[in-house]
Amino acid sequence: MRPEIIEFPHGLPVNVFARCVEEYPYHWHNTLEILQVLKGTVNMNIGDENLQLSANDLAIINMGELHRITPGQDNEILFIQIDAGFYRRLLNEDRYVFIYCCSTYHEAESPEKYQGLREHIARLVQAFNENPAEEQRTRTENVLSDMLNYVTYNFDFLRWGYGTEPFDDKFVERLLQMAKRTNYNFEMTPALTELAAEMNVSHYHLSHDLKKKLGSTFLNFVYYSRCEHAAKLLLSTNKRILDIGLECGFSDPKYLIKHFRQFFQYTPSQFRRMYQADTPTLERQARYRDLPLSDAVKA
Repeated sequence: MRPEIIEFPHGLPVNVFARCVEEYPYHWHNTLEILQVLKGTVNMNIGDENLQLSANDLAIINMGELHRITPGQDNEILFIQIDAGFYRRLLNEDRYVFIYCCSTYHEAESPEKYQGLREHIARLVQAFNENPAEEQRTRTENVLSDMLNYVTYNFDFLRWGYGTEPFDDKFVERLLQMAKRTNYNFEMTPALTELAAEMNVSHYHLSHDLKKKLGSTFLNFVYYSRCEHAAKLLLSTNKRILDIGLECGFSDPKYLIKHFRQFFQYTPSQFRRMYQADTPTLERQARYRDLPLSDAVKA
């Protein structure tokens, strides 16, 4: 379950299903996952964010992003899981992509974006639910491609950040270059001064731009990425915390402890004690009930 292996039994690069979920422990998987709440409420942790989603709310979980569902009121949830290989081929480039889509935070400022996504989801559910033959499979993949293009254009964090106005192309290109240099390359993470020099811009200008447009410092993003990776190692391995810290780019365990607590509210050892478990225990903790997909079509 950690990481969770997602299979696609219908011969399509997408799974679409509905569930009532009481609880689902921390996990991650190599799929893009879209959730739409059909009924009730859902309490979630996505990365370091605590969310409560209500009926008609949407959230997207990125490939490899740590998440869980904690006990909430009786709910019905539509899940869409999209094969990572299909999505990357659609992007037509080997580039970093991070989708920021959470209606509880964002919809009041961009209602048209979320309504457009709901319309794409409705078309995909309808296509998927028609038990496709070969020609129907083509239609489903076409509808899925349209939806992914819409998601990437409207919810790409490197294009929009947390806001509603897109960044200019020069800033987006800088963010892509920074993401490529820093993503999961913890031992060789360059300093912002080095990145600024590579981009032929001053350290002050780049730092100010990041803070103004993304609301956070470069180091904060680096530390969060390292700590999320540390959380996965704490859950999926028995490596010593000292070794996990070194693997994630922290020269001293005290720095891992400091930043990990900042993002996940617990020390690494506390987090491991609370959430690490063997596979049978995790399977018992995953409490859910599958629902007819026709319910989602009606919704």
